[in-house]
Amino acid sequence: MDREEAEKITKGFEQAYVTAHADQNIEVLREGFHPDVEIFLNGQPLVQGRDAYLAYWKPMLPAMRDFALTKTCRGVDGDRITVTYECSFKTPDGGSRLGYGIELWDMENGQLRQWKHFATEVDQS
Repeated sequence: MDREEAEKITKGFEQAYVTAHADQNIEVLREGFHPDVEIFLNGQPLVQGRDAYLAYWKPMLPAMRDFALTKTCRGVDGDRITVTYECSFKTPDGGSRLGYGIELWDMENGQLRQWKHFATEVDQS
């Protein structure tokens, strides 16, 4: 994969997450994930499988209001993409949160096959 393709994939995921939150529709994320995706958060296994991930994320849609996200492709090596991101959202109780992190994506046939996500959130209220 070249840099241009990696940047296109990165922006595609950015847009899919923004759309999922705006439309309260988790299904817009489905095509980006391999059916057997493995997802890790801060070095620990989180979920395995696309359906398990979508079920995990779905309850977060209404809990993250006014969701904004920027993902930036930082590098590509073969089928691995390195991404940084920042997001912001409001919580149901009116608080403001800022999230940021680094992601390592291993791609397979244009879908995310393994996702290592290193993240943190801070209260901005």
